[in-house]
Amino acid sequence: MQIELVAYTQPNPALTPEAVADFSDLASLWRGKGTFAENVIEYAGRVCYRSTERMGTAPEFIAARVREGHEDIIEHIVVTVRITGSDAPLRWRMVNRHCEVSELGDGAWLVSGNTRVWLDFFRRGIALEALPILKEVTPAVFAEFQTMDGCRLPDPSPVAHHPSLAPVQDSPMRVTLLGYTQPVFDDPALLEHHGSAVFLFEGISRTCTHQLVRHRLGSFSQESQRYVDLTKGGWNAVTPPSVAASPQAVEKLAAFWTMAEEVYAEFRRLGIRKEDARFLLPNAAETRIVTTMNFAAWSHFFWLRAVDKAAQWEIRAMGQHALRMLYTVAPIVFQEHWNVYQERFANSDT
Repeated sequence: MQIELVAYTQPNPALTPEAVADFSDLASLWRGKGTFAENVIEYAGRVCYRSTERMGTAPEFIAARVREGHEDIIEHIVVTVRITGSDAPLRWRMVNRHCEVSELGDGAWLVSGNTRVWLDFFRRGIALEALPILKEVTPAVFAEFQTMDGCRLPDPSPVAHHPSLAPVQDSPMRVTLLGYTQPVFDDPALLEHHGSAVFLFEGISRTCTHQLVRHRLGSFSQESQRYVDLTKGGWNAVTPPSVAASPQAVEKLAAFWTMAEEVYAEFRRLGIRKEDARFLLPNAAETRIVTTMNFAAWSHFFWLRAVDKAAQWEIRAMGQHALRMLYTVAPIVFQEHWNVYQERFANSDT
């Protein structure tokens, strides 16, 4: 079996420490001590714990999460390889349904999986020929495996910076494309299933993320109300436009939110654990979430959430920001979505 690296998650070229210095806490990405892929993984984990200020301070952060079984954070990095000389990939899809396998012809296969998929394969003794490649991309994820074979990753293909890839502030919502995997194929079907993108969504409500996580082919790392103590700050609510348009409704929402905040704080003073005090928190509670899907899953998401006027206003706005970015990255995949968006929403505020 011969294995060749085709693509792996690369940084959004619009993201630099200077460009995001005043945008959220994104600059902490560059305080990580690992590869870009490892920094994204650590950042996703620290989003969950609201500890991004500690990026790069714990060399064992990723390996410790893997040992504990908290492996959702390693799903945000995707690696695609080309395999020849074996039909084994035909069976891999049956072993782990989260990998993508495409037959290229002449005994060649294309296989994509996030690093959690590859970790599962290696633990089963499958696809070990790919281990040197994966250890170069994210060494900390595969620290339990020893390999003597080195592998130098090719330099990523240069991607021109485009204004559409810059983070978007749509107060209070913030949408950031952290990175993407974009194998170069003439066949849009191959790109759809083997391309992927990882986003950071911030300033959105739990109502919004409840809808987002229903897209079950995605990978999600969300700020945890179980671990984050809201008495230490960051107590924010998202106000729907229909409520904001009514002074009476705004007054009642503010009163309700103040009451919830006070009771939450009282629960904590009484020794109620955060995981139980959070039962008070309403769907309006602001949150942040790192989300990864392949282009096929993003396509489905956009049809339901970004270009459908029946979609709820918040997730529709979020989806449209993401669509603008991914249309820039892969127009061959998202052209039809873009056309519908232009037709229905380009000259509209809704």
